[in-house]
Amino acid sequence: MYGARELITGVVVCALLAACAPTTQRVRVDSGAAQVEAQKQRQVALQAFVEDQMRLMRVSYPLLTKGADLCGDDIRFTTGMALANQATLLGEDFRESAQKAYQLSDQVQVMYVVPGSAADKAGIRTGDTLRYIDEWAIPTGADAVRQSLDQLQVRTQTGKPVRVDIIRKERGQSLLITPDRACAYPVVLGGGDEVNAYADGKQVIVQRGMMRFAQSDTELALVVSHEIAHNSMGHMRAKMTNYALGSILDIAAQVLLKVPTQGLFGNLGGNAHSQGFEAEADYVGLYIMAQSGGNIENAPQFWRRMATLSPNAIKSSHMASHPATPERFLALEETVKEIRAKQRAGKPLIPNLKNAPDLAADQFIPPEKSQASP
Repeated sequence: MYGARELITGVVVCALLAACAPTTQRVRVDSGAAQVEAQKQRQVALQAFVEDQMRLMRVSYPLLTKGADLCGDDIRFTTGMALANQATLLGEDFRESAQKAYQLSDQVQVMYVVPGSAADKAGIRTGDTLRYIDEWAIPTGADAVRQSLDQLQVRTQTGKPVRVDIIRKERGQSLLITPDRACAYPVVLGGGDEVNAYADGKQVIVQRGMMRFAQSDTELALVVSHEIAHNSMGHMRAKMTNYALGSILDIAAQVLLKVPTQGLFGNLGGNAHSQGFEAEADYVGLYIMAQSGGNIENAPQFWRRMATLSPNAIKSSHMASHPATPERFLALEETVKEIRAKQRAGKPLIPNLKNAPDLAADQFIPPEKSQASP
């Protein structure tokens, strides 16, 4: 006899067979032609991904390097080159596309060099094959790129020059790269389609949806510098501290009053000063952008375009996590005036801190680096 599971399965299958179906004839597609088209689409998708990566590197590099004085002690050294092989670009399904589009193999190659970067000044060029980093021989295979990047990070962490041996057009060269000082927050391309970017205290993630929305490099620089400022000003640390303080009240209510708050006070604490943190990131971020030589005059226009995407953000609300877009637009316009006035007066391009004396550019101390309490 059939068991209950088999009976239920049979009923479900019969129901699906009896369900409503399309009434027009489906166009027949040749399976071979579909595979060819799939390969073409993989190549298009791969090229779009690489272009986004290159654009994000090109825009973020000057922000991280020229704005390093605003990142306190969170400093690393970087070269400004992207490495890849056929196993690293979007996974195994795109291996053939990587080979065809970029002539990638199992060897580690230079995928992109940021113009004006340390690698560019040293003579590194796109397409170079890496052989050695100092005396360390470059491996091949799926993990070779990660190992090479780790070696570069270790060998450049003090800012000393690193020797890189390359092959270019079948000829070997030995080049010396003097790395650039930069904020220690890698800027990473996310895979999401949402119009969003965020900072986690250690890095900056920009989703591909935001890459498409940010029409100009000026807009993208505004987004990236805003997130760098979140990290440099210690906003994630402050939010975690506020959440912990609120959670103490949750525990007290549960233990002493037998009232289950379900994390209410912790969430309230974590969201405390959220609009203030966002406004501060806008403010400090524009200084980072100005230090990099960016076009800050056009930056505020981003918030008018954002209002067309999220009309609800136009209205001010104390419950919102971010300031209203009109407030952000006007605040940035005022910050542009403030920055230009300092430039005309020959003053250091550093943000104005509350109750702080004038400081030289190399004396800017973000709150989490000072001895002040969170």
